[in-house]
Amino acid sequence: MNFKDDIKTLRRQSNLTQEALAQQLHVTRQTVSTWETGKNMPNLETLHALSHLFNISLEKLLFNEEIAMKKDKEPSLAIQIDHDVKLKSRYRRWTFGLGSLIALALVSIGILCLGYYKGIGTIDRFDPFLSYKVGYTKLPNEKEISPNNKTTNGYWTAWFTDNTMGNEWTKLTLTTGLNPGVKDPYVMAYHKGSYVKVARIVPRTYINQTYVSNIAALDALLNHKGNTATNNHDLKKYKTQIHISDTVQQLVTE
Repeated sequence: MNFKDDIKTLRRQSNLTQEALAQQLHVTRQTVSTWETGKNMPNLETLHALSHLFNISLEKLLFNEEIAMKKDKEPSLAIQIDHDVKLKSRYRRWTFGLGSLIALALVSIGILCLGYYKGIGTIDRFDPFLSYKVGYTKLPNEKEISPNNKTTNGYWTAWFTDNTMGNEWTKLTLTTGLNPGVKDPYVMAYHKGSYVKVARIVPRTYINQTYVSNIAALDALLNHKGNTATNNHDLKKYKTQIHISDTVQQLVTE
């Protein structure tokens, strides 16, 4: 007997139709039919699956005889096939696992970048590449920050200077409540990217004068006060971006 007859006999002995066998092997009924008519042969993985399904060795399935591995001899073809199929399956799992990890890493990095450049505080809060900073800005007028403001519900947005050099700025959206009576009020925000953990209203005398100068320079730049270098500077980015690295003091001359 040859393979096409053997596979048909084994299928019938197992009380399986071509359709039932095809379902167990994840192939079509037409594929099984081509095996049984001798028009085609299963691939190595399918042969391996057939040997397990019918509880028969690959030697018996392929050659209709048992071929044992002799001492000091090379393994039989069937044993080599079985070994190769197992290795291929193992490599496929490793490749899938590694690919999944790489894909997950890329998606995570993409989400973190989106959070940073779009100013999504919920994402920035869990970004391991960001660190907490203390930023300062001048407190807006009472109408803008009032919790009774139906448009903003007390949330307001402003540029905060994050260092004394005046070349690190972050646009933050936060709520502070009304001024409790602080004279010449400023806001100190402890933030990570766009995520604000805590913010406090403090008097001007509480913060470094350099920060005050930075804030005044930015206000002059945005409101075209004094001699501003607007001809060489695109102010549109202050409306669209979340993070700016301009040394504002160099752009403004009072």
